Amino acid sequence: MSEHNCHLAEGFTFREKLLVRISFAGLLITGFIAIWPESIYWALGFMILVLYGVLGLMARYWVCPRCPHLHKYNDCLQMPPALMKRFVKKPFSTPMNKREKFLTVALFVLIPLFPQYWLIQKPLYFAVFWVFCGAWYLALLMYFCKHCRVSSCPFNRTGISA
Repeated sequence: MSEHNCHLAEGFTFREKLLVRISFAGLLITGFIAIWPESIYWALGFMILVLYGVLGLMARYWVCPRCPHLHKYNDCLQMPPALMKRFVKKPFSTPMNKREKFLTVALFVLIPLFPQYWLIQKPLYFAVFWVFCGAWYLALLMYFCKHCRVSSCPFNRTGISA
């Protein structure tokens, strides 16, 4: 875990949290609603992919346990810290391994690709999904990943290596 200077260490602003949380919820709900009329099973599959992938894997095992924001600064970008601490029991001090990095990238690719079959048939849902998805990804990758304190994450763009 890198402890390099980061203006985000003092905590995330209300606007930053609002942007990330609303865009994440929006892409999840829009994708689910677009798939639901065609197949409840695929809709639930999408919900499981996103929720278990982001909260169950990334938050619990890959990225969040290595991030000092939650345990050291009692702050979290994705959800309220008290709720996130239910998923992330203890911090990790080891860097992400190659498998964790690969799965993190795979998950970030699968989330927007999974619902495309259903979204492409519904232009309004397609547009709304990509507004939310774009906001979430752009906020994370173009802003937060430039200041990330998890130096071993494959999306970290600080130039500091683990």
